[in-house]
Amino acid sequence: MLDDRDVVLKGSQLAGLSVDLVVAGGIAAVEAPKLIRELRRYGASVRVFMTASACKFITPLSLEWASRQSVVTDLSGSAEHIASSDMVVVAPATLDFVGKASWGLADSAALTLVQSALQRLPVFFAPSMHESLSQNPLFQENKRRLSKLKNVFFLDPVAAEGKMKAQGFESMVARICHLAGSASQLRGQKVGLTLGPTRSIVDDVRYLSNRSSGAMGLAIADELYRRGADVYSIAGPLQPSWPEFLQKVDVETNGEMHRELSQIVARKKPSALIFAAAVLDFDVESARSGKTSSAGGFEVSLRPSKKIIHSFAKFKGVKVGFKLESQISEKSLVLRARESLKQHQLSFVVANRLEDVSKTAHRAFLVF
Repeated sequence: MLDDRDVVLKGSQLAGLSVDLVVAGGIAAVEAPKLIRELRRYGASVRVFMTASACKFITPLSLEWASRQSVVTDLSGSAEHIASSDMVVVAPATLDFVGKASWGLADSAALTLVQSALQRLPVFFAPSMHESLSQNPLFQENKRRLSKLKNVFFLDPVAAEGKMKAQGFESMVARICHLAGSASQLRGQKVGLTLGPTRSIVDDVRYLSNRSSGAMGLAIADELYRRGADVYSIAGPLQPSWPEFLQKVDVETNGEMHRELSQIVARKKPSALIFAAAVLDFDVESARSGKTSSAGGFEVSLRPSKKIIHSFAKFKGVKVGFKLESQISEKSLVLRARESLKQHQLSFVVANRLEDVSKTAHRAFLVF
């Protein structure tokens, strides 16, 4: 049974890694418990360092509860300030703290920790301050100075209400997983991904489509990104909201999806293509102009659409296809997946039946 301080794991990308979180003195310090618990949800062990000014916004007790570890606020004979973790995260990173860090100052346990980590460990700064402070030329210069160090990363803030607010804690952790996670087999790999449904236009207000939500494709994009890959997603109209840390090109029709994927292949040179989109098998023969009157019935002629997946038959990298069927046996499903595997020269096919799909899980076969 979970106790009050436990978290439910979402992933393993930070499993076995220790994170030193530095909390500086800004109002965004009140968000630190959420960030700590999100880091723990991906397997990290979190130790917290607080500046004296941070203790005016939130208490060490709150962060001890969130991290399940004692919080460091002062230099001591135990030398906690000598970085021995796998990475350091400064959130919020105030103008004052960034400035002191960039000039090598160490007047607190938190700053001494950062100076010990620079050039040895990944150090993430998540700035949060009023917009006028973020535009201060001296702050910008201090940021540039730190950014020149190879292991320093800035998690750029988002402008809102006249302030430069730190990214949401979920986005921050995704970025940390991407750059410094333990499950980094895919770091540096580029992946092109299609997802969601496509549409075929009937008239100016109507279209044909299918029931795909794009949720599975989003889950794939999220997992690939957190494992270090650069994911280039081309998405039909989606139901789930799209996270800010993932790149995406929005399309509507088969033709638009094909065009955008062709451009990604040409420009980004991905090592893998994943065809997770529920692409329409039929297109409207001729779209009507305006809105068709509802006074009487009308007919729509359909023609087989061009297979996007087949046009990338000569692509030399990994190619993953998906095969969805309904009201057939598992044996027939696998046979059709094998046909698709051969026809489109795929690395493997993910095959499932509509009746085995729910909102939270898919029962599927991987056919090689």
